[in-house]
Order: sequence, then C-alpha cells, then structure tokens
Amino acid sequence: MFLLNTPLCLLLLMLLLQQGVSMRIRNFEVPLHVNRGEDVTLKCEFELQDEKLYSIKWYKGGREFFRYVPHERPQKAHYNITGVNVDMGDSDGQIVMLRSVTLATSGRYKCEVLAEAPAFNTLVEHAILTVVEIPHRRPVVVGGRRGYQPGDMVRLNCTSSPSKPAATLTWFINGKKVSREPKPDHYLTPYQPLMLEDGLEVSTLGLTFRATREHFPDNLLSLRCSSEIGIYHNQTIGDTYQDEGHMDNQHRPAAISLLSRDHFYANSRSGVSVRTSTYHLMPILLTAVASQVFR
Repeated sequence: MFLLNTPLCLLLLMLLLQQGVSMRIRNFEVPLHVNRGEDVTLKCEFELQDEKLYSIKWYKGGREFFRYVPHERPQKAHYNITGVNVDMGDSDGQIVMLRSVTLATSGRYKCEVLAEAPAFNTLVEHAILTVVEIPHRRPVVVGGRRGYQPGDMVRLNCTSSPSKPAATLTWFINGKKVSREPKPDHYLTPYQPLMLEDGLEVSTLGLTFRATREHFPDNLLSLRCSSEIGIYHNQTIGDTYQDEGHMDNQHRPAAISLLSRDHFYANSRSGVSVRTSTYHLMPILLTAVASQVFR
C-alpha cells in the first residue's frame, strides 16, 4: 500500500492513462430527428495521436453499410441496406452523406474506428436517428351538428393529417383544454392510430359531453382540436398561414402544432344566429406554433 502512494508510482500511472486515451473521437454527430426526403450528414471525427488508421466503418442496426480503408484500392466501399442511400462522392468515413432519407432510414447508427497493428485499438460511438413526417394539413373535426342547446349530447371526432410518429391530439372547449382524465361532464375517446401503407400514421380522438348553459358564454359554444408532434425542433418559431387546405413544402413551418378551424355553435334557444357556419366557414387563418423540446 505504501508503494502505491509514492510519487514514482503515481507518475507511472499517469503515463499509462495518457497512453490509454491517445485515441479519441472528438466529434460524433447523428441527428436525432430529420424530415423525410432531406439529406443527412453523419460525422465521426477522431484523433489517433501516434496511431495509424486502418479503417473506418459505419453500421446501421448492426449491418455494415460503408467503410473507408486508406490502404486498399478502392479506399471506399458501400453495401446496400434499405433506406440508406450513401453519396460516395461526399463521404470519406469521418463524414458520411445520406441522400433523400426515408422512414426506413430510421435506426441506430454506429461508427467504428480501427487503428493498425499490433494493438488494433478500436473506437466506437453510436446514436439513434429517427426520420419524421410532419402533418401537411390541419386536423379535421367531424360529426358536429349545425346547432346545439343545453341538454344536447355533443359527439365529435378529431382526425390528424398523416404523420410520423403519430400526432397527439388535444380538444379545447371554449378555449380551455379538455383533460384526458375522465370526468362526469365529458370524456375523451382515444382510438388506436391507423397505420397507412407508406408507414405514416393517422390519429383520431373523440370528444363526448352534454352541453349545459355554461358552455354558451355570449350564446356561443367554441370547439377546437390541436395536433402536435412534440419531438421536433429545439427552438420556438411562430408563423401564421392563410388557410388554403394545405401547406406546401416551401412555406411549411418549423413547427409541430396545428390547430383545427374553430367551430362555433349558437344556443338555439337564444335566438342568436351563428357567427360562422359549422362546416362552411369563411377563409380563416391557420396558426402553427412550434413546441420547445430538449433531449
């Protein structure tokens, strides 16, 4: 025990530790989420110190799809894997460019850096990449009547536009969020997301409640539904779009929260006319609000 505490032993231990960390990955980048159809850059930048590089290999789900071996001819090789489209001209091992990602591109990506003999020291780093598809259109509310009065049962369904992952739907009554906890005066009916042939998913959430006088402030009942994907950008951006039934790619917001149109119902006993028709509304503004999420 005494020898372990001597300055000489401590110095030797420090030298051994320094040798053990002579190789290191100084920058590893695999995007957490990326839009379907975009290009993706994977990075595995390293320092070898006194070692010499033997190879760099990239894997998806345990299957090799790209390698760079500086002493071989050709130096670069790729192997076909569904959803992994490597741009060989822009890839050199430390950087791998994937073109036009699809939903099948999602998975765990691993970089393996191997030094030459005799030690064959190896560095490994990995991360999960998920390809997402944001909704192209606002959610749609169906099942409503032209008017309600206190005592009537209100039964509506809200359905999202196709997305990946499935959107989370939220109902609002007169601007107030409807809790997912069952209550005596209302309840929500969640449905299993519908999986489409292209891998996208459609969410539906039902709302049922009995209308009371409290639901008609100023003799109007307002119902709204929002569709959210809360795993996207780490920033908050707000934009307003004229409702034209859909948003093109150029003007699609960097946001994952879409609101349905507002549905206003008059209290039929009050004699007050409906300000906007239930399903034949005038053009309105669709607001997209980005959510702020950090992982």
